[in-house]
Amino acid sequence: MQPLIAWTPAIIAAALALTSALVAALLLLRRQRKPGSQPLPTDWALSPRPVFSSDEKRLYRQLRDALPQHVVLAKLPLVRFCQPLDPRRVRYWYDLLAGSHVAFAVCSASGRVLAAVDIETERSSSRRTQIIKQSVLEACRVRYLRCRPDELPSVAELQGLLPLPVLKAAMAPATPSPVDVTRERLSNTVASRRQARQNTHWPDSAFADSQFRDSSFPESRYNSLLPAADPAASGGGIVVDGPASRPPRP
Repeated sequence: MQPLIAWTPAIIAAALALTSALVAALLLLRRQRKPGSQPLPTDWALSPRPVFSSDEKRLYRQLRDALPQHVVLAKLPLVRFCQPLDPRRVRYWYDLLAGSHVAFAVCSASGRVLAAVDIETERSSSRRTQIIKQSVLEACRVRYLRCRPDELPSVAELQGLLPLPVLKAAMAPATPSPVDVTRERLSNTVASRRQARQNTHWPDSAFADSQFRDSSFPESRYNSLLPAADPAASGGGIVVDGPASRPPRP
């Protein structure tokens, strides 16, 4: 019994130490799961940077020239355009795909991703990343193109990413909606009525007065707009009703 009594304090001390270590590990794990509980920084030591690199900027312009009727999104994460079939596996798929994105996604007007384009870089050249990305895009039926920075695809190659019916439908002139037709009809009606009112009204009086006061206005037109004069009353001149021309009182 003597050895058992001698080791009891050592066992108790070891148990306390192990318990303390477990409690500390649990507190650390809980803190890591709740990043919002950490205090905010007092100095936000950040600076802006461009979204595109020089190669990505050239590829973006090429995509806009090739597919002007489509929406081109940059740096789109895979989790933004795919979802798990089993809701119970959301965490698994999110942890697997959260770190992957495509450089450019070509979307329809409704927001459906039709094609994806990547530029090969050192970061995206890992085999695991490419297997994940290609598998996701194939499962979602999204066409995929990878290119090197020194060999960007041409306009024809980018247009070939989309199925021909989809490309023709996007390039076809859009059919005006009933709202647009009604708005155009109303605009034409208002314009025609305004023109009809202008044709039935006299010209602006200020414009007419300026023409009448102009000395260069033709005399024949000036006389034709005035009432006919009585030659017997003024010896063939124009009669002006004023104090000088009134007959004297008897």
